[in-house]
Amino acid sequence: MKNSITIIGSGFSSLSAACYMAKAGYQVTVLEKNATFGGRARQLIKNGFTFDIGPTWYWMPDVFEKFFADFGKKPSDYYTLEKLDPAYQVYFDINDSITIPGNYEEICELFEKEEEGSSKHLRKFIKSAQENYDIAVKDVVYRPGISPLELITPKTAVRVGQFFSTIRKEVRKKIKSKKLIQILEFPVLFLGAKPSNTPAFYNFMNYADFGLGTWHPKGGMYMVIEGMVKLARDLGVNLINNANVEEIKLNNQNKVSGITVNNEVMETELVLSGADYHHTETLLPQKSRQYSEKYWDSRVFAPSSLLFYVGFDKKLNNVEHSSIQILTYMQNQFMILQNGLKNHYSMQAFLA
Repeated sequence: MKNSITIIGSGFSSLSAACYMAKAGYQVTVLEKNATFGGRARQLIKNGFTFDIGPTWYWMPDVFEKFFADFGKKPSDYYTLEKLDPAYQVYFDINDSITIPGNYEEICELFEKEEEGSSKHLRKFIKSAQENYDIAVKDVVYRPGISPLELITPKTAVRVGQFFSTIRKEVRKKIKSKKLIQILEFPVLFLGAKPSNTPAFYNFMNYADFGLGTWHPKGGMYMVIEGMVKLARDLGVNLINNANVEEIKLNNQNKVSGITVNNEVMETELVLSGADYHHTETLLPQKSRQYSEKYWDSRVFAPSSLLFYVGFDKKLNNVEHSSIQILTYMQNQFMILQNGLKNHYSMQAFLA
């Protein structure tokens, strides 16, 4: 058995890291401050209603397939996926909406119906998006992240121009319909960025949308977390909830000696944090932090969300599985995603 390692947090990254570290022979403990595992992908059960409080859609299914395959498993060993068709419904006003089909050819037909000639430009845009997806998600994203130079490859080099243009510019070059523009621009919201500030290379999010489709696990997104938790436990990972990490303790050689959890010291040889970078640094002694508070105060963080969870005890008519409402107000974008779980409905409102 190799060294013991303690992982802070139990979100997707922490759980996947725990599985890989356990497979490599480490003695792994995962500490989660909340009562349930999953980090921002936790589940909330209250007054008979079940809410996925984090992700609502299951995009990039190949990423999950690759993860489970590394352990000789498949997603279907843990949960059942359904491809949504329609994928989702976009509302521009109370009585003005467009339903996005689950089939790419039907999406092209929809675009053409909304704006003559737009399907030609959509096909070209999505072809570029697929090529970028193959580079970014199937190659670059799996590099260790030690140096920015990892992003420079022969394939990314020939696309350098896309890093000097933006999603907004590329979408609006040929397509004029405001509705179609909004549909193509909103996926970068999931990157915590605005279309006007996001390099055109990141159009691979549009391929994840239109090319790979929108999926949903039966029972809700938390089924994915439960699957990863089961896999981790089968690999020997010790998962502890209600465990709030308050300090990372260092010895005289500036190496980890333990962590303080719920006012008690726990010995460990290595620490891996899945918590936010800034929060993780506050757990270290001031002299051992990479950045000062002055630095963090000068940073602009990616936008978070204001979420409302609203339960309905009856079925809502004329509403698709997932609905997005896009409004422009004071240059902010409001999105409302509706998702039905276990015969109840949860509604999430995002302010980006």
